[in-house]
Parts: sequence; C-alpha cells; structure tokens
Amino acid sequence: MPELIICSNCEGELLDDSEFCPHCGYLLTDEKLFCDQHPNKEAGGVCIICERLVCEMCSEESERRVFCLDHLEVIVDGDWAEVFRSTDVHDAELAKSLLKDAQYHIETQNFGSIGYSWDGGGDNPQSRSNLNNPAKIFVPIDEYLKAKEALDDWRNASIDNTSIT
Repeated sequence: MPELIICSNCEGELLDDSEFCPHCGYLLTDEKLFCDQHPNKEAGGVCIICERLVCEMCSEESERRVFCLDHLEVIVDGDWAEVFRSTDVHDAELAKSLLKDAQYHIETQNFGSIGYSWDGGGDNPQSRSNLNNPAKIFVPIDEYLKAKEALDDWRNASIDNTSIT
C-alpha cells in the first residue's frame, strides 16, 4: 500500500509511488520522460491542469507550479482552480447551481452580501462591479477541465437558445 511523502519542491503531500507531484508538476521519477508536444525534448515537468508532460519550450512556471502554455492563465489557489468569474449575480448563481448539480466540489468567493450598496446593502450587479469584486467559483485542480467544459457547454447552450428566439 502506497504511503504519503512530501514533495521536495512544494512540500505538498503525495503518494510515494507518484511519478509527479499533482500540486506543482515536479517530476519525481529518475526515468527520462519526453514532452508530449515535442517528443525529442526532455520533459521538465507536468502541467498541473491537464497533466501533459511539458518541456521548457511549451511550459511556464508560476509560483513553483508548472503550467503548459494553454493553461498558464488558470488562476490557482492552493489545490483549487478558478473555473468561473462574473460580476453578473444571476450568471454566478446559475453557474454555481450547475456545478453543484453535476456533483463537482466547489468553493466560492464573493457570493452573498458584499458590502454597502445604495439599495441598503446586499449583492447586486452594480455593487459587485463598482467594488470590482466578482463572484468566483473554484474546483479542485483535477476537476478543472471537466468543470470548465460543463460551463462552456452551458454558455454555448444559452447562446444557442437566445439566437433562436
């Protein structure tokens, strides 16, 4: 049975039989691995979002975490990735419900009352945008791609439905 060890790069816990750290993308194997996009280049890490092996040419490191160039803009906080952001209260609540109903693990920021507004407090689009304080939804990093796809499908369906009427 695998035991937990500590990553020497980020100090995250992982299984001792892991080939890479899921928290930072640091390679843990002595085996020579090659980039998924450039098979003749040695991989320097694994993208923490899509788990592709990446070389120096197709990766960036941010806060000691490896990202492929496709996922460099994903906002990560701990082991959570931001999958949704909006100042539109209605859209934020719909996205939250969609992800909850689809059984994703979610964490939210800036939902509910966000402070003073002219109508006596509470959450409304004007107070949210005036404070530059959008609602945010985070999912575990390993759920990010599927959650993002679910939200993209929802957005595309919403666009298709409005163009029909």
